[in-house]
Amino acid sequence: MMAEAAGLAVGVIALTGLFNNAVDCFELIQLGRNFGKSFQTSQLKLDNARLRLSRWGESLDLSNNTASAQSLKDKFGSDQTIDQAKTLLNQILELFADAEGISMKYKSRTKAGDPSLLPYDPSTDLEPAMAQLHLTIRQLSVDRQNKSGLKEKVKWAMYEEKHFRRLIEDITGLVNDLVELFPSAKEKQYSLCADEVSAVKNNKELSVLKEIATEQDRVLADTLAAASGDAAKSHNIVFSGSNNSGFQLGHNSGSISGFIFGKGN
Repeated sequence: MMAEAAGLAVGVIALTGLFNNAVDCFELIQLGRNFGKSFQTSQLKLDNARLRLSRWGESLDLSNNTASAQSLKDKFGSDQTIDQAKTLLNQILELFADAEGISMKYKSRTKAGDPSLLPYDPSTDLEPAMAQLHLTIRQLSVDRQNKSGLKEKVKWAMYEEKHFRRLIEDITGLVNDLVELFPSAKEKQYSLCADEVSAVKNNKELSVLKEIATEQDRVLADTLAAASGDAAKSHNIVFSGSNNSGFQLGHNSGSISGFIFGKGN
């Protein structure tokens, strides 16, 4: 039993390292000028993919390596399950490596000084609302990592949108598999999504996030839809005028809030 617990702990530590490396890879990618008008949404799709992977890791508490043997077993089940997760994370790392290789080939066959080789800078090239959403998502993702092993790495750019779309699709599929591998963590992911939605303050940011989540992040899309539904149920009713009288009749079978009945001046 002790040997099994020790093996499980070692497996989780290795899994945590792969998770941190995979989340770090998103930080290294820049998008080239060929993206044009689609740069804004492409950058946020990349951000959302990172956020979703970080949410998965946080739902398993991968940033905390001090869990007891019993809690490790409850969360991760077996060495086999951990090995499957490690394989999926390694596949994500391989996707990034392949994408970087394709970008290097593009760069090598393109004349130096070509405008397409100049990458966008999210801090200056995103619209203000988009830039704030980018920063919010980035901070949420960074906060979910175990930062002890982080190292400074060289950034690189993706120049062709078709390869970028394929990368996002493939990562989305692999994160789907990671989520399904640990069904007991799904409830925690919804809770984390609620925190993410709360962190986004601007209505335009929420609208953009909802559009992107609908394509690649079902849990976040569900949470955003629920939040929108709750907002729509809140009403404010004020009767105004100097000659108002009478009564308001209605029926409610559940809780009710957000109504104000008052006499006008």
